Amino acid sequence: MATEKILIVDDEQPVREYVERTLKHLGYNVVASTGDAETALKILKEEDTALLLADIHMPGKDGMWLLKEIRNLSVDTNIIVITASHNLEDAIASLNLGADRYILKPMRIQEIEHTVKNVMEKRKLLMENKAYQQQLEERVSIRTAELKETLDALSLSQDKIKHGYIETIQRLTAAAEYKDEETGSHLRRIGLYTRLIAEELDLPSGLIEMIFITSPMHDLGKISIPDKILLKHGPLTPVEFEVIKTHTVVGARILQGSDSEFLKISESIALSHHERWNGSGYPYGLKGEAIPLESRILMVADQYDAIRSRRPYKEPVDHMTAYKILTEGDGKSRPEQFDPQVLEVFRKHHEKFNEIYQSIQ
Repeated sequence: MATEKILIVDDEQPVREYVERTLKHLGYNVVASTGDAETALKILKEEDTALLLADIHMPGKDGMWLLKEIRNLSVDTNIIVITASHNLEDAIASLNLGADRYILKPMRIQEIEHTVKNVMEKRKLLMENKAYQQQLEERVSIRTAELKETLDALSLSQDKIKHGYIETIQRLTAAAEYKDEETGSHLRRIGLYTRLIAEELDLPSGLIEMIFITSPMHDLGKISIPDKILLKHGPLTPVEFEVIKTHTVVGARILQGSDSEFLKISESIALSHHERWNGSGYPYGLKGEAIPLESRILMVADQYDAIRSRRPYKEPVDHMTAYKILTEGDGKSRPEQFDPQVLEVFRKHHEKFNEIYQSIQ
């Protein structure tokens, strides 16, 4: 602390010299003095000053004026006021303006030593704490930047993993397209139908994306079905239909065992997309909300597209015919097979389904 600057302000030169000699005797080596407040203010603005000893009552601009001006400066200067007045109001007023302590004239060496020592020790603690806080803020800033960099790298890594899963799904889905060209168009439309339904159900954006990406996987298991059955013209025999039904279990087995949420949902859809709300579906006859939501969504989308599309065993139909079959029923399809909430979305937005169908042929 002996190297920090101390400034003395007093209009009486003998007082200034006395205080300056005393401080240097006590080991404070950098000491300056001036006889007026305006010069002191200029010094405070231009030079780092640790401690100011200022007389309150001086001709012209006095110590109280100086204290008020210092409040407008961005300086870390501690202040001791000097006064010949025994009126405590002056001392209290100076403390309210930011002074740390006050000394009454006539000043004794012991009082100067005690007061300056206490103020400088307090200053040392405050400056050390300020430096610590600054170092802490710098460390926090550095750690924050490092954390952000780590999170960015993690996010990039997760994106790569995610894109890898998506690519896997797309490649597996493409395998089904080799069966027939119509299946490929069907799968592309399915993704758009299911996304439309999921959005109207106000599902979380992440789940909407996963359903959109994974729903075309629903018929992956059909790669195990012989072409003579899958592409057969005309009705299937009971035995052939039992073979067709195995595609749900086969698809789920191909996709099972992954930690990826994408492939988990793909597995769920592949297994249960032929389950029906009223329990009349396969492979396990699940009923109501026991059927995963993603499969209930796909059930409506898949049925609409299947009814509209050409198949080896049937001709395509127009949109309104498909709409009536889903919402009113026919010999094979009945409304109670579908989740009422999902079917209601189809009722309200069926024209958008038609737009999707017309756009992908």
